[in-house]
Amino acid sequence: MSHRFERVPFIQVELLGDVWAAFSPASGETVLLNDEAAAILEALETSATGNAAIIAETLAADCGLGVEDLDSHVSGALARLEKMGLVRPADEPNRGC
Repeated sequence: MSHRFERVPFIQVELLGDVWAAFSPASGETVLLNDEAAAILEALETSATGNAAIIAETLAADCGLGVEDLDSHVSGALARLEKMGLVRPADEPNRGC
């Protein structure tokens, strides 16, 4: 079973020209994101938590691609978003801010 992820509370995501800027209070940094990473954060905002398969399913429904086309991309993006401090495993025992 793959891990479920959630957005870190209080992150801010704004469109900045052709890219998205995201501020994470967890890391204290602002990072630039592509459309796909911003869409993953939006999907997690809507559903609260999700694993790569659930998020890929949500995105596939929005853009008309097959879930299998997106699943590995979403998995990689979730790992990068976690390193940036924008998402975290939802199954962590102590998730305080």
